[in-house]
Amino acid sequence: MRVFAVAARHGSYSAAADELCVTQAAVSQQIRNLESSLGCRLFVRKGAGMVLTYEGRTLLPFAEQGLATLEQGLNQLLSPAAGPLQLSVLPSFAARWLMPRLWRFTELHPHLELRLQPSQQLADFAAGEADLAIRYGEGNYTGLHSDWLMSDTAFPVCAPALAAQLQRVEDLIRLPLVAGPEYAGVSWANWLALSGNEHILPHCRQLTVGDGNLGLEMVLAGQGVALSRSVLVADLLREGRLCRPFATELTPQHRYYLVWRPDSSRLNDIALVRDWLKQEALKSRDWGLGSGRSCI
Repeated sequence: MRVFAVAARHGSYSAAADELCVTQAAVSQQIRNLESSLGCRLFVRKGAGMVLTYEGRTLLPFAEQGLATLEQGLNQLLSPAAGPLQLSVLPSFAARWLMPRLWRFTELHPHLELRLQPSQQLADFAAGEADLAIRYGEGNYTGLHSDWLMSDTAFPVCAPALAAQLQRVEDLIRLPLVAGPEYAGVSWANWLALSGNEHILPHCRQLTVGDGNLGLEMVLAGQGVALSRSVLVADLLREGRLCRPFATELTPQHRYYLVWRPDSSRLNDIALVRDWLKQEALKSRDWGLGSGRSCI
């Protein structure tokens, strides 16, 4: 089957022989043996090359899938100690949600080192840049398996010292509005429109930052009001370090997903991380965030 798959990929017995480090005659003999056992032709000659017959085209995807499954099993058998598991994650999510919880994973699985790779860029799985990733999007990633973790909402937050200044939405004119790059429909313009106060936007002072975590640090220091996602501020709200002055909330178009290659050699380790993340995400949803003028 391996000889068949390689020959089909190259469309040439001689090229297949070069890749497999055997003679062209050996490749030809293997194909003849396979055709004899199946009772049908898999290749026909066309010019200087070989092309698949209908039967060959039918068999090829199953042969490739079977070989890939066999390789995955061998990798897991022969590489039990593959080193740290590389997890790509957005810096803001890593800092505000994942890191405060990571000690629980370490206690549960002390044998498995989970190495975080905070980055705004999507990891290239084909290049081996990550074993799995937490992505904020729609969940459709070509060539990757995705598993939903959690959804979120977006609303204004501020330091308790500023909360008394925000009796009405119009009072936002008095304070700097901290905003990250508009993503998944989360913007001050959209939030103000949803609350029926889009008319005040031209009179507001906006400060745009490139990372949601940096914006939250500014708000914690009392430097303005941020439009932030619930996943990033849930712990800060529960601790009383931030307040939520208004109940109106946006529902972003994206959600958090855990993604990985379905043919990864570390599926057992990935399953441990997936199960733990789902448990933590469920706890976050169960705690809730409340709404309205909390902290005032």
